[in-house]
Amino acid sequence: MTPFIRAAAQRYDVPVKISSVVEGRRAFLLGTTIYLNADLPEERANWAFCHELAHLLLKHHERMPRDTVEEEAQERAANFLASDLILPEEEFKPLMHLSLEELKQRFSHASYEVIARRRLKFRPGLLTIVDDVKISARLAPDGWNRPMQLFPPESQALDRCLQEKNELVLQEEGMTVEATYIDEGRGVVRVILFAEEGF
Repeated sequence: MTPFIRAAAQRYDVPVKISSVVEGRRAFLLGTTIYLNADLPEERANWAFCHELAHLLLKHHERMPRDTVEEEAQERAANFLASDLILPEEEFKPLMHLSLEELKQRFSHASYEVIARRRLKFRPGLLTIVDDVKISARLAPDGWNRPMQLFPPESQALDRCLQEKNELVLQEEGMTVEATYIDEGRGVVRVILFAEEGF
């Protein structure tokens, strides 16, 4: 059990079980007990715990969804609350001037992706997640996916970031693009782009 999960479970008085029986799933809620997959990396375990805790706090365990529409609404609500549980607004929002790398250093219990998605709520821009040179998500503050094609400054920042294997900021054509290189040794190279102004 991670230190983050231990502290949050104690604060909310929630029983947590770590088990390899949760095969194929990150986590689930059974009654008021949160079950987490023993094989999850620490950051993913922290997010999975917060997501299931959100379901519990929202009392989703008391009533099964009637259909997929209601189930999807519950999942969105749980994700929204989980983001505040893992990165509380009062601690996170004042630091929006920091780069993604600096935010990761301060909130090491959360993944780069969770931090980047949460930052989008408080700092308008265009977030793009690139895995092995393929765009896997492109989001704006309103939550909607954007066209998958990168703007020229984003493409330039991506290329340079992959070459330099480092975080960088590029200002081009009225756009500021922050590119963060992430290789955690799991066989996937990820670059997170964050574009502001005039996109």
